[in-house]
Amino acid sequence: MIERLFGSRNKNDLSDLRARVSLEREGNEQIERISQVVHKIHWTRTILGIMWTAGPVTMLGLLGGFYLAYGKVPPVQTLLYFFTFTVLSGLIAFFAKVVYDMTRGHVAEQAQQDVTEVIDKLADLILAVRDLIVESHEEEVRPREAALQLLRRIELTPDGVAFAAQELTGDSELAKILGRIETYRRAGLYSRVRDLNRQHRERIETALQWLNEASPEATSVLRERFSGDAPQLEKGVPRDEYFIERVLAAIEEDNLLLMTLQDVEEMLILAFELINGREIPMLIFSYSGKWKLARAIDQLEEKRSHYRIAQASGSNRIRALAGFLVETDEATHEQLPYGTSAHELIGGIEEIMDQVASDVLALVELSNKRKLTSLTELRGKAEVLAKSLNLYKAARLGYQQLGRAHVGLLDASKNWNKLADRFSDTESQLRLGPGRNGLRIIERIVSLSDEQKVDVCQHLVEYLHGEQLEKRGRRFFTRRDGRSRPLTLEGARQLAVEVALALEPHIHLSRPAIQRGLNATNASYLGGLEPDMSAAEKAALGSAMAREVQQDMSHAAERLAVALVKHYRVDLTEEARDFLVDTYGARPQTLEMLSNYETSSVNTPVSFLSLRPPLVVAPKRDWYRALIKARQELS
Repeated sequence: MIERLFGSRNKNDLSDLRARVSLEREGNEQIERISQVVHKIHWTRTILGIMWTAGPVTMLGLLGGFYLAYGKVPPVQTLLYFFTFTVLSGLIAFFAKVVYDMTRGHVAEQAQQDVTEVIDKLADLILAVRDLIVESHEEEVRPREAALQLLRRIELTPDGVAFAAQELTGDSELAKILGRIETYRRAGLYSRVRDLNRQHRERIETALQWLNEASPEATSVLRERFSGDAPQLEKGVPRDEYFIERVLAAIEEDNLLLMTLQDVEEMLILAFELINGREIPMLIFSYSGKWKLARAIDQLEEKRSHYRIAQASGSNRIRALAGFLVETDEATHEQLPYGTSAHELIGGIEEIMDQVASDVLALVELSNKRKLTSLTELRGKAEVLAKSLNLYKAARLGYQQLGRAHVGLLDASKNWNKLADRFSDTESQLRLGPGRNGLRIIERIVSLSDEQKVDVCQHLVEYLHGEQLEKRGRRFFTRRDGRSRPLTLEGARQLAVEVALALEPHIHLSRPAIQRGLNATNASYLGGLEPDMSAAEKAALGSAMAREVQQDMSHAAERLAVALVKHYRVDLTEEARDFLVDTYGARPQTLEMLSNYETSSVNTPVSFLSLRPPLVVAPKRDWYRALIKARQELS
């Protein structure tokens, strides 16, 4: 194209031309940048100020001061000196301000732009990931998943609630009943809500029982709606437990499939609310007293963290494998429903992997008989089988590690029990009043300072620009080689990893205490996000929702009490229970159950392996055989 425009110019001429064009563009940008800075400083006002100061102000001041000191008018040389000194000082200050605004000032302005850009893009990415979650399901399941997203919106109208209920149950009459319940709820007529619920209880329970087989999560949300309960801003939204552990496991093992799309959404929401000023409270504990007892409790806490992570790791990998099989259309959502336990998933996963291996062998046989027109289908099936095998082996390894972590936890527990029996009970009680020894509750706040927000946003902006991730219409596109494609599942997971890496230096996500604290809190409600919002509207919404969430410490206090009583043999006295109820709003019934638990199990060793892990057998030979034959055929 350039050769057509400029005729017979040689390559060197063209290179010089490109260089001149580039330099002129950069020069124009630099000139424009300087002019913007000078215009921002208001140079005319600055020059007039200098002349006023150097002229009348300096002259009057010098004349008055010199006359009072020496009793005569100052000489012309002195007047000229002070006039020149004032003018030069003002000009130097003016140019120094220009230089500062072009360097440090520009950096501060750029930091503000980075924060605005990240808030804008994170909000849209949250919506994009939610759309990916719906899109990842097969076509007949998408209406149900979309309806579940609708039911989580606080501002949903009665007609919208009825529409979502019809999408979930397929019962138009039952949907109308729910619409009426929602209308009465909005009017505060809860007696009518109870009447309708009682009149149609059998029909409601039948529909919920049918829905529970396909989606337990949707069943729970719909049941709350039928009872007249709706999401509340101050309560926030429950987080998907262990989402941080899954993202960190994906980083550690370099396997993005270990996290789900729900984990991606949770990580983006966490970053969005922290950048918008969310302060997340949490409760931890410290121990002071006998050094042996302190070291034993530290070791027990560390082993408990390792055990908990190992316990979550096995089940998380099973869920990741189930999610991968659903994403690749090898399984339906009904076969491997989201939210079910690992015990229920493992049997279905084995059957589906048997079917995948059988499909691979069938395709290999067709290829051998030259009845397969293309190897694309075989290559895709083989790739799915290979990745499934890797995830399956990772899950089996995770449960094997769980056994070793359990042994280490029991050893640490025995050591703690011996030391706790050696010392008096008063030294291992929860201390609430004055005193220096014992266990103490510490309140902490997880948040980002202004400087940390800038650091996080600059990290994310650099990544987003490197990936060329920018908004086009209502979707995000990654441009590579001049072509466009929408945000992919892999790209979304990579983004979650990058968000975790950006947050880690500031809030220390890898620490078990931080993970426990975040899991015990609710996220900000962000159902009000819309694709067409401006960056300012998204920032205002994020900030408002962050302030709206109540600092509810009751769940954190109950979790802490469970750990202290069951695992650390802390005496939860009546005074301690009253303190947790009055200070943090813990439920008295829960604390009373803990006290009864302690009383009934004083001489009974606690088993930390409360749930037997599912049996994950070794990968079957048929799976390996199918994969080997496929690779031989493809090679």
